[in-house]
Amino acid sequence: MTHSLQTSTLLVTALPAAVVVVRVVVVVGNAP
Repeated sequence: MTHSLQTSTLLVTALPAAVVVVRVVVVVGNAP
């Protein structure tokens, strides 16, 4: 596995995870 391919895989994995984290933070922040 090349470094570039590893970075691409990491980004593809991290982007959806980041979206989920942001959504959770927003929901928790809006909760009373």
